[in-house]
Amino acid sequence: MEEVIARAGRVAYADETPADRDAYGVLWMRQVHAPEQGVPLYGKIHSARQRHAVLNLLCQICGQEPDENHDGVLWLLPTLPGQPAEDDGNGIITTYPPVCRPCARLSLRQCPPMRRGHALLRVRDVQVHGVTGAAFTPTASRAVFHEAVEHAYGDPALANVVAIQLLLRLTDYQAADDTEPC
Repeated sequence: MEEVIARAGRVAYADETPADRDAYGVLWMRQVHAPEQGVPLYGKIHSARQRHAVLNLLCQICGQEPDENHDGVLWLLPTLPGQPAEDDGNGIITTYPPVCRPCARLSLRQCPPMRRGHALLRVRDVQVHGVTGAAFTPTASRAVFHEAVEHAYGDPALANVVAIQLLLRLTDYQAADDTEPC
């Protein structure tokens, strides 16, 4: 991760550009972008790719349109074995973008967390909720990593967070029909 400094009451990069912050003013982690190179690193999501897929509701794996029918958009989420997706009473909070059917099949075969337990959902309502990231404690001249956090947009604590992934809130959802071929 680039060196994070404290400036004007929030975290920053010494050579920060407008592209380093999102529309909410949150600083984002910088990463090298090399599309179609390398192999999948399950559990190690590329921040910019995840953010693009979430904001545009694209398949989390191939980046194309997700599967959608009259019941909603297809979502594949990891869960504890035999458990449903965790709903806090106001929906499911997730970093996972939607998925297309071919990539859902691929993920169920190749992704270790999905093989352990997963929920296949049809979602009709999605809102951008906040970010996961690294919280820093500002000092006089720099910022010191404090802890990994999740915060909703609008939380003042985001001034000292370097975002790593967007969080979505999934509402108005149902389990996908078991007869769907995945």
